[in-house]
Amino acid sequence: MNFEQARSNMVLNQLRANRIKNSSLIEKIELFPRENLYPKPYKHLAYSDKIIFLDDGRFILPPLTSFHLLQALGEIDDESILEIGSGFGTSTSIINKFSSNIECIESSMQMTEVFKNSIKEGLFNASLLDLTIEEFFNNKKPNIKKYQKIIINGSLDEEPINIIKNASDKAEIVCIIDNQDFKHKIVKYIKVGGKSNKFVIDEASSSYIYKYVQSEPFVF
Repeated sequence: MNFEQARSNMVLNQLRANRIKNSSLIEKIELFPRENLYPKPYKHLAYSDKIIFLDDGRFILPPLTSFHLLQALGEIDDESILEIGSGFGTSTSIINKFSSNIECIESSMQMTEVFKNSIKEGLFNASLLDLTIEEFFNNKKPNIKKYQKIIINGSLDEEPINIIKNASDKAEIVCIIDNQDFKHKIVKYIKVGGKSNKFVIDEASSSYIYKYVQSEPFVF
């Protein structure tokens, strides 16, 4: 498979054609060999425009959704970043081109193993926190006030009120909301003076990274 051609096609047909306009972001994406982040069984899917599901239930967002989330973060000037659901590092590797201060949370053992190997190989530099995605959303999280930007790579069924509440002033939080109010929408929150301003950015193809509303089991 010609990965360079696949990368060029991804940028032209998936990203540029669908409102990824940040020239600096596109430049970094065009130059980074994304396929090197993927283990052999998934390498041929590195530039797929579909959600890739792993056997353990975790998933990899399509490039367009992933980079719409990154673009929504705005300019990154070596700020402190928290990434929830870092996966194989497909977003981490690009964020690292703008910031050297990235901390990540992932639950999948397969993904964390690949992630750590990519760091050892020098593909990117980030810290993987000893915390699962579920623990983070259940408030067993680190002090998030130190982060200027928080990116959540997947859908939530409710707005992340506690995350916004506990974030520092001027923090920016980007996620995907999929519920009755927002259908598959990328939403950005900017906290100002203890309150948050909300911006609906774009549509997204995603799956749930966490559900706040836990359904009750059916009992006969």
